[in-house]
Amino acid sequence: MGRAEEDLHDQLLQRIAHHYFVGGMLQSDIAAVEHLSRPSVSRLLTEARERGVVQFRIGPPVDRVPELETELQRRAPLHACIVSTGKPRALYANSSRLGYVAARYLESQLSHVRLLGVASSRSLSGVVESMVQAHRRDLTVIDLLGCLPGGRADRGRRTGSASVDGGGPNTARLIAAWLGASFRALPAPFVHKTASSLEAALSAAVVRETLELGPHSELALVGVGSMKRFDGTGAYSPIPVKELDELETRGAVGHLCGHFLREDGSVLEPSGGPFLLGIAADALRQIPQRLAVAAGWNKVRPIAAAIRGGLISELVTDQATAASLVRLLHP
Repeated sequence: MGRAEEDLHDQLLQRIAHHYFVGGMLQSDIAAVEHLSRPSVSRLLTEARERGVVQFRIGPPVDRVPELETELQRRAPLHACIVSTGKPRALYANSSRLGYVAARYLESQLSHVRLLGVASSRSLSGVVESMVQAHRRDLTVIDLLGCLPGGRADRGRRTGSASVDGGGPNTARLIAAWLGASFRALPAPFVHKTASSLEAALSAAVVRETLELGPHSELALVGVGSMKRFDGTGAYSPIPVKELDELETRGAVGHLCGHFLREDGSVLEPSGGPFLLGIAADALRQIPQRLAVAAGWNKVRPIAAAIRGGLISELVTDQATAASLVRLLHP
């Protein structure tokens, strides 16, 4: 076979391989298009594989970065590290890639869970938007933080409308509705300006009962916040920026479930308020799985503090945040 014939043969191999592996054509259809017999097409496809014209690559799920997950888990005392890629998830326009990856991981952990605690926050909205509808009548979702009703949790929508008092949708209630689970509310404001206001909220039996049930959760889903803002459970900045600045001056680097954290993970108690209604830090640590979903340059130090303080045992974050955490945390 001369050089010209070899070139034509190689071009034929490439065309047939493209028809079959990219175009999805049947071998019989390829034979008709290229004026060949079907056995000839089969033989040429085998040659294309043997000569490297066709190369198969088996890799990790495109949504995750396993090497970074391994490195982060090596440096951090976490049971699981899930790292999403930084690229947008174009095929799922209604959800972020982080939210999609977090939702898939959460769903994979729920098969044996009967009590799911959720610390409602805007940062978990991407998880809700990416969840697959289910019918978990054996599951109870528990509010871990005080959250007044605000937003509809019907099964046809994944986001709630804002309430008249400025509160956003209750993430825990939305998750319960989407999973077809029962829901235990903590129907009281999360942030109280005075101790007497907090005591009044605690006088309600339903509030006390839900607070007592929260630590019995088998899995807790939480967000992590920076000191730039404090959304609480929906209302924007229920704690004024001035007070946040004061807490930051005293050493706070972030917050989780309303607990302000120092760099070493210890809890910084606000002096003279605000008074927060929700699960205590020690009670949160009693929950076997404490899954945080958080990402962003301003969340790196808060996440590291939450890890050091033992407040989270599992983390879902994105590629850039994970890389920064690897640099920040010592092995």
